[in-house]
Amino acid sequence: MTDGLHLQQTSHPTSSTSNNASGTTTTVNSSSNNSQEDVGVSDLLFLEPLTEQSFIDNLRRRFHADKIYTSMGTLLLSVNPYRPLPLYDEAILRTYRTCKTSNLPPHIFGAATAAYRDLTGHGANQVLILNGECGSGKTEMSKLIMDVVASLASKTRESDLINNRLIIFGHILAAFGNAKTEKNDNASRFGQYTDVAFNSHGETVGAIVTTYQLDKSRVVSQGPRERNFHVFYQILAGADVHLLKSLKLQRNAEKYSLLRAGGVYKIDGLDERREFVITKDALDVLGFSTAECQSVFQILAAVLKLGNLQFLPKTNVDGTESCTVLNEHEIHEVSELLECSDSKRFMSVLTTGLVQMKADLMETALSAQEASRLRDQLCKALYNRLFTWIVAKINSCLSYSSSSSRTYLGVLDLYGFECFEKNGFEQFVINYTAEKLHQVVSDMIMKYEQEEYVKENIAWTLVPYAGSNEVCDLIEKGNHSLLTVLDEICHKDEVTSGEQLLHKFSRYHPQDRNFLPPLERPTNNVPMDQFKIRHFAGTVTYSSQTFVQKNMDMVDHSLAELIYSCRHQLAKELFPDGNPARTIGKKPVTIATHLKVSLTSLLSSIANRSTTLITCIKPNDLRRPNFFDEEKVKHQIRYMGLVDQVRVRRAGFAFRQSYDGFLKHYKMISQLTWPTWDGDPKDGVRLLLLDLKPEGVMPIEYVFGRTKIFVKYYETIHLMDELREKALENIAVIIQKTFRGYRSRKSVSTSTSAQSSSHSSKDSSARPAPGAGRMSKLLMRSLYNDQHSSISSSMDSSHSVPYAPYSNNIIYPSAPACSSGAGGGGGIIMAPVPPPTATATAGVASSSSPAPSSASPVIFARPIVPAKMRNLLSQSSNSIPAALGMLRNKPTPPIRRAMTVGDHLGSGLGPDEAAKRITDFFKNYVRYKFLVYLVRHLPSMSPIDQRWPPSPSWLLHTNMILKDIHHRWRCRYYRRRFDQTAICRMREKVVASSIFYGKKVTYSRTYVFFPLAGIMLTHLQTFDIHKILIFV
Repeated sequence: MTDGLHLQQTSHPTSSTSNNASGTTTTVNSSSNNSQEDVGVSDLLFLEPLTEQSFIDNLRRRFHADKIYTSMGTLLLSVNPYRPLPLYDEAILRTYRTCKTSNLPPHIFGAATAAYRDLTGHGANQVLILNGECGSGKTEMSKLIMDVVASLASKTRESDLINNRLIIFGHILAAFGNAKTEKNDNASRFGQYTDVAFNSHGETVGAIVTTYQLDKSRVVSQGPRERNFHVFYQILAGADVHLLKSLKLQRNAEKYSLLRAGGVYKIDGLDERREFVITKDALDVLGFSTAECQSVFQILAAVLKLGNLQFLPKTNVDGTESCTVLNEHEIHEVSELLECSDSKRFMSVLTTGLVQMKADLMETALSAQEASRLRDQLCKALYNRLFTWIVAKINSCLSYSSSSSRTYLGVLDLYGFECFEKNGFEQFVINYTAEKLHQVVSDMIMKYEQEEYVKENIAWTLVPYAGSNEVCDLIEKGNHSLLTVLDEICHKDEVTSGEQLLHKFSRYHPQDRNFLPPLERPTNNVPMDQFKIRHFAGTVTYSSQTFVQKNMDMVDHSLAELIYSCRHQLAKELFPDGNPARTIGKKPVTIATHLKVSLTSLLSSIANRSTTLITCIKPNDLRRPNFFDEEKVKHQIRYMGLVDQVRVRRAGFAFRQSYDGFLKHYKMISQLTWPTWDGDPKDGVRLLLLDLKPEGVMPIEYVFGRTKIFVKYYETIHLMDELREKALENIAVIIQKTFRGYRSRKSVSTSTSAQSSSHSSKDSSARPAPGAGRMSKLLMRSLYNDQHSSISSSMDSSHSVPYAPYSNNIIYPSAPACSSGAGGGGGIIMAPVPPPTATATAGVASSSSPAPSSASPVIFARPIVPAKMRNLLSQSSNSIPAALGMLRNKPTPPIRRAMTVGDHLGSGLGPDEAAKRITDFFKNYVRYKFLVYLVRHLPSMSPIDQRWPPSPSWLLHTNMILKDIHHRWRCRYYRRRFDQTAICRMREKVVASSIFYGKKVTYSRTYVFFPLAGIMLTHLQTFDIHKILIFV
């Protein structure tokens, strides 16, 4: 829109003005130089000399050359051009997406791409913080960031759908939450934090959108040269005739009093009709049904119609004031839109109120002013709750499973600092939020970073800076802060004026230099109903007249009941507090308290994330393109502390990470640390970096701290990332080569086995080799007779679930020289254990016993003996040693290596002794698997936890012993955690439990007149105590 930062086809220029700003200004022709050659210094870390004036001059030169982006290391500065620039087309986005961002000019695409690459490469959660005044271009920056993230994370059809929704939902929030103000044609009247979730492949799986404090008072009042929210004008300009007729609206915006207050109906260069089409399409993409869209438009129409209600004051006979509705047809149309069957009740609720008289509620007539206030309350509540419902609907559309998300990237776009001619509660809340954000940014760059250098024993000279902690403490900290005093007054039922509120403010903060009250300071030129606060960006004068009313955020219960009684489904859903069956509880949380808690939670959640700060600067207050107001820019540079930030960044380090994490991420780029490093991680990092010296990583570029490695330039990290990518490519090639070789050898082995089987089936007189028959008999005897009878049958199914693969399968030798050609001589397959019948046992004793019958299904056929060995075995018994040698050269798992009994045949063991060794090995293997399973599935440390992993039945006794040992150990551990005070407290609880067990049915029937604690327990044997306990 008017910020002029988005894509050229969606941007709209603003009208220029001929007024001159104060201070030194420069204006250039709109056809300024836009060459690709860099102008000035693109990275302010290399600016020489570093002064405030050189800082400003560098920004001016780049601004006039349409180089609106300048970097400060990893931070990014953006100067709003107030006109569309050819900087955001698909080709430029592709360049930043495919190339290394350190070799490209500073750009919002580069900052977003670097954050995404850090997220996918290092697995670090990211947050991009947009900082700047209102009108500096933060809203358009957030849209561009979403465009970049959607472009980078679009890899599958599902992620494409989510990314389309991520791009489009911002237009809906802008339509319902943005409005024209005195200094910005597209000002966000709410704070927004979008947290995008990614899976392990870097694909978007969903997002959560959180909004903060919509400026709902704008619905009923706007300042001069301001407008209401965009969506009202979009409906009137873009809806077709049938839709307008169904909503009972007229196309002329001047017909509605809620749109007339600011005196502005159109924004130059903005096509409201086209914007309405985009908004409607966006609602459809995000899953809003046709009925839901119609319901949303009906609520908006009802708000406009309610704003037109006029009340005629009149005086009753008893001297009291009352009022009547002048335009009753508006009430009837609102009733039809909200499907309220009784329009007279609607009129009655708006003109009468309920007054608390002792224990009863009495109905009383309202004056015209009170009825207007009630009407405005209903309009604000309808719109605010509709906005909240739309955000919840968007979140349900972007929802995701927590198991599918791995990393997160957040985009924070909070309010910008505001200062108008008249500032009320809304500006107070907005500037409080901006103050908190400024404090977090300053502490993050200036305080925490310098403290970390000192903590890590790095030589460092502290750079002083001016923070905003004092103002934040004035507003929110302590029992006498401004927000606390305001909430105390709101929770009282008495009516408090602005002067009374200011009196309390002044009494608690008489000497605070950041708070300027009107009382006792006549030299301040502050009116009696106003006060001043020295914010980080300047002093602002606030009017306290409506602070209490706007902070309470209450909806009259009669209004809530009225809307809930309507048949309109969405209206009923917006006012659940109007349900008569719902109990009326305490007063709702005030706006100030809710915002304070929300901001504290937000800032604590992003504190541990990797931060990318994007600072937006306004070149002038007139929204004129190609106009650079030096005084305005100097003011922003000073209160943001940008020059001090450059000094800290220049002397500091761009990257830091723990030794263990750094080594785990980059160990593959050095042969000294790959594949594993068993020593101290710090020594491993030292060797790794020294090994990279031939690649251009010099010792002057990094410093070793106590627990972290600090790298001075991000170019060094980019170089290491390139080396890492090459190393990973080489590793992938090795893995592919090994797998393809294995697959080729397996294919050749299978074809060779098939040829040998075909050759043996043609020779019907061929007899199996003696060695092969001996091996078959030995395996059959050892595995079937011994293992199945002694182990498999003893494993009860209820105790051996994790060990079923080891107890329910045995190894069979395939039939030698089978005539069917299926399986060669000496082959081995795995099959289920058949029942040990007499027929099966007799079959095993025969030397020419066939393979298992087809009735026993084969689980998998995997030859343990290679095909070449089978060929040697089928030729002659003299070839058995050679075949066994080949078998020993193959790296096979220990259980399969033992079951091939090659070693036992070579050592000349008898069949019984070989079977005994195989059985012992199998038992030891099952014991080992049981212990491993036990370690991984131990119960919790609570002594009352009775769970315990199962075991095979033949290890049941051992399992019970281990369970008893573990229970005794955790009980001892539990007892050792208690000191003497805790032990006494537990003894008191045990005594109290034994006394009251079975007697204390409910707490209301229990009468104990003293606490059972300490020395009182020694008196439990007295007669009086026993008499009392009888009645308990």
